[in-house]
Order: sequence, then C-alpha cells, then structure tokens
Amino acid sequence: MEDDIRGRQIYGNPSALKKARADKKFAYVVALARAVNALNSAHSLMMTTANRNTPAAIRDRMNAHFFVSGILYETLKLIRTMSRTFMGDQSYETSLRLVLKDASGQALEQIHLKSVRHGGVFHFLPERLAEAIAKTPMTECVFASSGAGEKRGSIHYDFADLLTAEMMVGKRLDDETVVTKMLEKTLDLVQKIIGHSENFIADQLHVWGFEIRPSPPVPSPPAP
Repeated sequence: MEDDIRGRQIYGNPSALKKARADKKFAYVVALARAVNALNSAHSLMMTTANRNTPAAIRDRMNAHFFVSGILYETLKLIRTMSRTFMGDQSYETSLRLVLKDASGQALEQIHLKSVRHGGVFHFLPERLAEAIAKTPMTECVFASSGAGEKRGSIHYDFADLLTAEMMVGKRLDDETVVTKMLEKTLDLVQKIIGHSENFIADQLHVWGFEIRPSPPVPSPPAP
C-alpha cells in the first residue's frame, strides 16, 4: 500500500477488521502505531519550541527530547520482539529490521537512550538521580525559573532537567560535540523509525483488506 494517505484514511470495513482481529499480528501493528503516535507528538513539541527561550519553552523542549529518547528505547524493544512473529515477512525484513541493524542506532540506544529512559523519563528514581547529583560538575545551580508574568504551571525546575540531560549525554553538557552528535543521531533515528513504520503498517493493513478512502471534510468553525 504505497499510496500517500494525506487527506485520506486507511479504513477497515467490518470484514477487514474481523480478519485483522483474528490475526495475532494485529496487536503488534496497533502497538507500533501507538509508538509512532507518541514519537510524532513528542517530536512535534520539540520542534514547536525550537525558537523560543522562555523558561516554559526550554522546559518543554528539553522534556520533549527526554520523552522522544524514552519512547525510542521502548519502540526499539517493540520492534525487536516483533522479529519472531514477523519472521520472513518481506515488509518487516525490508523496513523495520533495517532499524535494528543500524549500528549508529544500536550505539545510541545503549549509550544514551537506555540511561535516560530508566532514570529520568518513565521512572523518577531518587537513587539514580542521587548518582547524577554526586557526579555533576555543577558547583552552583538555578533550581527553578519562570518568565515575568507567566501563569502557574509555567515554572521550569532547571536543575532536575540538567541532571537528567547529563545522565543522558553521559558526559558534561558543555561537551558540545557529544551533545550535538547525540541530538543529530536521535532525530535521524526518529525519522527512520517513523518512515519504516508507516510503510510497514500500511502494508500489513492492506493484507487484511483495509483500503484508502478520502477523509471526511473538516467542519468549518462556527461564525462568531
């Protein structure tokens, strides 16, 4: 199913959905679709705050990157577990399996993604943060900040996020080469996974009889 689905839907009629639900592969496809939604959302938040430097925007940008990293780690785990179920599937072998074979992605997973996922994204572990506190080269800190006139909820606890960033980088944050390379490799892996996943999901749905149809028109907002 190579068609571009922008402005359209991949629709499963009752017969197609019944066929998919009877196949154990369907749950993996749904799980992968969920992972791609999460990656796209976190990546979108990262991009929308790219040119803003208020405390709230910096907080959102940093945490979007943390979440992208944690979601990437979980997505790679999912793709790895799919290997047995989709063994021999041409679409899997020529798309998602390529992600697992990517040496750059493997290094990123083990050096950067694993530590931040376990210590500061999906688990908030005081013992892991205690290790980061003991190792940080920071001799002073701004613990929290907020912009003038910003509302409650816009505060950024800078110190906690900087510790998490150090945990993720594995070195001092002022090592710009390491930080830049990590960011570039992370975004490259996000794009690879999203691209391969979209093709793979479309291929699987096509086998079950899902079809592409126009999306219904978006209703116009009510007149003021």
